Amino acid sequence: MGVGPPEDDVPASPLVAALINEYFDRRQAGEELTPQRFAAEHPAVADELRPYLEGLTLIDHARSAVSSEYLARPTVAAGVLPAISGYQLLEEIGRGGMGVVYKALQVATKRIVAIKVLLAGPFASESTHRRFAREVELAARLDRPGIVRVLESGTVAGQPYYAMDYVTGVGLARYLADTTPDVPRIIELFVQMCETVEGAHQCGVVHRDLKPANVLVDQEGKPHILDFGLAKAVDLSGGHPASYYTTLSSPGQVMGTLAYLSPEQAAGTPGEVDARTDVYALGVTLFEALTGQLPIDPKGRPSEVLQRIIETPPTPPSRLSPRVDAELETIVLKTLAKQKQHRYAGARELSEDLQRYLAGEPILARRPSSFYFVCKKLRKHRLRIGLGAAVLASVILAVSGGTWWSQQRRARRETAELASARISALRAQQQMELGDIEAGRTAAHTVRSAYPSLPDAVLVGSQALFRDRKTELASVDLERQREGAPAYWPSRALLAEICRSRGDPARAEQLAAEVTRLMPDSAEGWYLRSLATLNLADAAGFARRAVSRDPLHVLALSRLARLRVQLGQLDGALEVVQQLIRLQPADLNSLLLKGEILLRRHDFEQAITVYTGAVRAHPEHSAAQLFRAQAYRRLKRFDEALADYDALVVPENVQPGTVPIWHCYQRAAVLWMVGRAAEAVTDYQQVRAVVGRPHYADARRALILHELGRHEEATAVLEEAQRAADDPWLAQIFACLGGRISPAELARAAEAMAPASPTVLARACEAFYYAGEACLLKGERDQARAWFQRCVETGVEFDPQVFLPTPMNEYELAEWRLETLDKGAIAPTEPQRSGCAVPRGMNPAAR
Repeated sequence: MGVGPPEDDVPASPLVAALINEYFDRRQAGEELTPQRFAAEHPAVADELRPYLEGLTLIDHARSAVSSEYLARPTVAAGVLPAISGYQLLEEIGRGGMGVVYKALQVATKRIVAIKVLLAGPFASESTHRRFAREVELAARLDRPGIVRVLESGTVAGQPYYAMDYVTGVGLARYLADTTPDVPRIIELFVQMCETVEGAHQCGVVHRDLKPANVLVDQEGKPHILDFGLAKAVDLSGGHPASYYTTLSSPGQVMGTLAYLSPEQAAGTPGEVDARTDVYALGVTLFEALTGQLPIDPKGRPSEVLQRIIETPPTPPSRLSPRVDAELETIVLKTLAKQKQHRYAGARELSEDLQRYLAGEPILARRPSSFYFVCKKLRKHRLRIGLGAAVLASVILAVSGGTWWSQQRRARRETAELASARISALRAQQQMELGDIEAGRTAAHTVRSAYPSLPDAVLVGSQALFRDRKTELASVDLERQREGAPAYWPSRALLAEICRSRGDPARAEQLAAEVTRLMPDSAEGWYLRSLATLNLADAAGFARRAVSRDPLHVLALSRLARLRVQLGQLDGALEVVQQLIRLQPADLNSLLLKGEILLRRHDFEQAITVYTGAVRAHPEHSAAQLFRAQAYRRLKRFDEALADYDALVVPENVQPGTVPIWHCYQRAAVLWMVGRAAEAVTDYQQVRAVVGRPHYADARRALILHELGRHEEATAVLEEAQRAADDPWLAQIFACLGGRISPAELARAAEAMAPASPTVLARACEAFYYAGEACLLKGERDQARAWFQRCVETGVEFDPQVFLPTPMNEYELAEWRLETLDKGAIAPTEPQRSGCAVPRGMNPAAR
């Protein structure tokens, strides 16, 4: 069965990634912080945080197991100068999260150089060694002006190092503070920096960590770019990464560069990083140089700062410094666009626009207009043509035009942000309708906090209260909206349905009449009406009306397609999603939804074709590859499924510090079915270790251990799992496999414990499968076959409690067991009297 959290190997949101880094930071600061306590501080995302935090606890335990003999070995201690052949180290001049830098004399040439040594020395992790080696490789290929040149690299006593040119100068922040340059001088400095960064880009390297601390200004006032420790190699022909390492890879790096992260870095999407990421960092640094402040408030917890980077528009620099005029502000704000396609395409474009600004030429950051160009030409040649009414008129018109374009740009940005919020609200609604109240409630709260007056957010927020059994709070919330906005009809529509569900038909009819009077007969009106109902069939009817009034209403189309999937109307859903794809051919969500529908229709070959196209179009996202593996499974093409799972769990595709346990969990079932039992045991052990509590993985591991003849180990696994289980249902499964209750008792327990229809089917599928396994353990093959057949008859191929089609492992394993029993591939054991027979008429799935 699917196991709750999303099947993803990395945190699902930048908020969770930031909280994990905050946990690291507080632990490193000496705070006695446990995973349980930290998760309790963040209840909204506690379930998503807990697996990662418990995985970190395992790492702590492993560290504590290392003997003091090894821990006592020295690394690069402060104040201690290591010996490096051919160099005389003079003094330490810098120390960061990964390395320490020394001023040194190269003995053979009598030249002063700088040497960087890996901070953790021979005890650094493999990933740290790889990153240091990559820094040397990338820096060595950058033989460009303004980039500190690498002279030599090597290893001394297990400590990697490299030597580079020594530049006499000061950091950019110190230079600006000491010299207080005027605006033209600052721009000249940044033009040179842009040219240096552009040189790196032409060599196929994106820096990814540009900030004042990594810019050194020499005695002649020329800037030099340092520290390519987080750089990324890119394919210049297509812009695709040759390799990548997410900036959110360790707490030191996140905290060190947090204020200069681009929105795509803050969102944890390394595949989106390219030259425009460096443009954003240059923009932040330029903003700070001009105003003395950062564009986004850096105070607060990392999760809050990341959220601001992703969502909050930067403060206009002209508000912070009178020396920033409208044109310079336009350039700066273009570099800081949230969507990277709205920034300069590269550092060269930024450099050229800064030079146009200095020369008085029209800049390209604003959309050109005839008035603007006239104004610029008049201003540039004002001594030649004089000042007069024409100039004044042109200036006035240019200012008016600039204001208008600024307003248009702001409007476009706000429109994009609003569209994203509406999509998030729709997804929250869908999660709640599928029964995932916790995730839906969290998402709804996030959207409503950011957009308290957005109708979608208001409706979904109230729905979250109602579905969380806080009916009174939901009613009060909706009544308050109704009183505060007499013409606001969506709150009345939802309130009417809640009143009807509470047994107050008179009040419901009164509110419904108000809705009829106030609601517009438009696509937007019917779309909102689909969110303001508790009935899926009604919601589908409302969404269909919205689409009939506007076939291009993407939200209504998405809503209708998803509702038809939930109602089992797969042909109709496929028709709608095809329309969505015609409108947005490369949209990942639409492609995934089409693949999901095809999976549910058993059109597995077509689903594979769709997912393969999505993998090619969006190589940075793992979802399409994950679902393609599931389609391969249903076709029994297990080798291809394993290839996809293996690709999802290789180290280069996994965020450092995380364990892809849900991918491992699904892979383990396939490994077991193809006869690679020992590897399946390893995957299940890893899942159990990271989850940190009794789990379905324990039941499967015990069964495989029995097959491998390791009976005592299997018995110990089951006994420990049953003893520690806090989930009554899991405890019943362990008890059945351990022989403490009969298979028939397990099936009856499934029927008694499942309160809702989807849960009844899922529990029945699980109960019948594990009942069959219990019979196999007793050697009762015929009874086992009957239970497995009953499991398959439930038809629960995919977990009904998970948002997307996730394999119901018990269903697939029961199919496999039936095939192997028919082939006689399972060796019989001595039958024992165990109550394995299937009682007549027992079928929880038919209730």
